[in-house]
Amino acid sequence: MNLKNEIKALEEAMIADRRHLHRHPELAFHEYRTTAFLKQRLQEFGVELEPLDMETGVSALIRGVHDGPTICIRNDMDALPIQERTGLPFASCVESVCHCCGHDIHAVTALYCAKLLQERREALHGNVRIVIQPAEEGASGAYAMAAAGAMDFTPKTDIVVGTHVHPAVPVGSISVMPGPAQAASDHFTITVKGVGGHGAYPHLCVDPIVVSAYLIAQLQTVVSRETQPTKPAVLTFGTISGGVAANAIPREVTITGTLRSLYPDSRKHNKEAIIRITEGVCSAMRAEGTVIFEDPGIPPVINDPETTQAILVAAEKILGKGHGIITEFPSMGSDDFSVFLEYSRGVQLFVGSANNDPATKIGLHCGDNVFDESALSVGVSVLTQYVLDALGA
Repeated sequence: MNLKNEIKALEEAMIADRRHLHRHPELAFHEYRTTAFLKQRLQEFGVELEPLDMETGVSALIRGVHDGPTICIRNDMDALPIQERTGLPFASCVESVCHCCGHDIHAVTALYCAKLLQERREALHGNVRIVIQPAEEGASGAYAMAAAGAMDFTPKTDIVVGTHVHPAVPVGSISVMPGPAQAASDHFTITVKGVGGHGAYPHLCVDPIVVSAYLIAQLQTVVSRETQPTKPAVLTFGTISGGVAANAIPREVTITGTLRSLYPDSRKHNKEAIIRITEGVCSAMRAEGTVIFEDPGIPPVINDPETTQAILVAAEKILGKGHGIITEFPSMGSDDFSVFLEYSRGVQLFVGSANNDPATKIGLHCGDNVFDESALSVGVSVLTQYVLDALGA
């Protein structure tokens, strides 16, 4: 049986496993049931588990019979704290938790790549590592995996590849972009301290609310006047809080936000600019301003051009001409897949999950979004074909 026919024969099993995970979603670093399920399946497939020093997350190794490089397939497994509203018969049975970012599809994609490649290990000139990480959603699971030794296993990973479903890409196709493809993500907290007092006597106070309003306006120049126009960046303020009464000037205001950058140099400059402008504006208005960035932040996804081209060739081969799409613009969203790229070159590709049903095009992180389950076989097909091409004779 050739690869396409074998994947077609596995579709029912892939969908069943995906629906099982979909019904039982788990949040970041609490994916205990998911981890146990994935490990059990890998052992059933005859894949060797690696001794990952974490309670959640999976690392496994397929040892090719012949010498060669090691390719890592990395996907994720955690859900989001969002109520599912799809009405599907296999909808989440956990209150206010659901797989509305498609990580259940990602996990099963990696799982069945492992099955197919384990069965073909005698043809592999190299090895395949399967990593299904916890806590991609804002909890830096990739850093936790690195701390647990996932990047230090022997043999070392030479190339890392992975998938993410995307409701803007038609099902049956993949899309990928060489170079900077997804933005770095740096969350920060700004504290503006003034002098509180009665609202009737502002001259006796230093009003942190007025200072904060002026500061937010001035910080918009970080993107409009400090960032090279050909290196996109986004600066968004998500919360501002301060004060408890209409007739009182508070002592302190807290602002939180996120900086997105596609290039490491502009990321560094913009972080420094946010600190410089905050301290300068606040000092000029007799207040005190401090900025704390969450450490370490998520770096940008910068796809290796050579690997990107190889993925496109594999997609055209297994899916057909025109189904390997070069993404027109990078995304200002982020993914800690980028942490793996700090250890080895590689690429993350988008797998289409949209069909003619408008519910499949609503978007990620929304409890109403529905994923076309054909994305499973598409992701498995492209990744498996790529590995077979890369580690062939």
